[in-house]
Amino acid sequence: MRLLKTIFITFLFILAITFATKNLESVTIRYYYFEDIWTTPLFLVVFISVLAGILIAGVVGAYSRFTLKQEVKRHKKKILELEKELNSLRNLPITESKSQDNQIEE
Repeated sequence: MRLLKTIFITFLFILAITFATKNLESVTIRYYYFEDIWTTPLFLVVFISVLAGILIAGVVGAYSRFTLKQEVKRHKKKILELEKELNSLRNLPITESKSQDNQIEE
C-alpha cells in the first residue's frame, strides 16, 4: 500500500511539473476596480486556486467532523443513561398487584 501511495504521489508531482512547463505564459490578475493587481505565470494561478480549494474543503471537513464527534459523544452518553435505567428496571423485585390477584381468582 505504501508503494502504491508513493507511485501515485510521484505521478502527481510529474504531472504538476509538466503542467507548469507547458503553461509559462504570463497572465494579469484584475479584480473589479483594481487594475493590474498581479502579473504571474498561468500555472501559478491554477496551483494557487487548487490549493485554496483544498484548504477550504479541509476547513469545512474538519468542522463537519468536529460536529459529528460531538453528536456521537452525546449519543454515547444517552445510551449509557438508558442502559443504567434498563438495568435498574431489570433488578426491581417482582411483586404481584391486587389487580392480578383478582384476575386469577375469577
